[in-house]
Amino acid sequence: MMGDETVDERSSACYILDSDDYGRDVETIFSEVLPLARTVRVELDRYWTDEDDGGEQCAAVLSSLNALNPERPDHRTYQFALDEEGTDVLSALLDVARTFAGQHFVFRLRLLDEEDAELLKTIPHESSVSGGSPPLPTEAVESIQSALVDRTAIFVESGVRERWRTDEHAYRLDTVAIVESSLNGKTSRTLCSALTTNRLRIQDGTTLVFETPYGDKTVPCVNPDRAERVAEAVRELRERYDGHHL
Repeated sequence: MMGDETVDERSSACYILDSDDYGRDVETIFSEVLPLARTVRVELDRYWTDEDDGGEQCAAVLSSLNALNPERPDHRTYQFALDEEGTDVLSALLDVARTFAGQHFVFRLRLLDEEDAELLKTIPHESSVSGGSPPLPTEAVESIQSALVDRTAIFVESGVRERWRTDEHAYRLDTVAIVESSLNGKTSRTLCSALTTNRLRIQDGTTLVFETPYGDKTVPCVNPDRAERVAEAVRELRERYDGHHL
């Protein structure tokens, strides 16, 4: 039997970065949010200060961080205020995270507001940046998105935009990807991404055909309204990412 599933409304939204240059864009995103932040909480893996590629730079950043007399919630976590010296250390942490050793040395870094709520989080070895709204104001999200508009990058709301079923499979448009699952939910696979599709067309009114670097991927949408709706969402995502018109 074919049908729809209702996506639960959320009181908050999580936004994530998808970019062709994490090191460039993480600094841009953090600079947009910096005026709202009061402290930094960073988890470090000090083992990487002994590595050849970037280890010496990691050790220098650690020395500057220790000079701030940061709070130490546990053996790997440092928390410090974003005064002038703290802002310099934050910049150094983001910079060193672009090296091979540094992306592991800076295991996880968060910007916190005056109530210790997390505004932004980055995990350099995953090239990930995320932020929840709230506490991140809508205006800050829009400012980040505007700052990335001329780059191959997108700061996009994470989550399921639409779900549907056929007799054989369940489908969803999840953030920027089309995911196909078994009806019992035990297996799933990403069929294609809006960000890497070369062309998109609607076939027979209800089927989406994605031309990808790995061949064509067909996605049955059951009815014409959904096919048009999903296609429009995919096209909008791709245009925001790199200006390409599908």
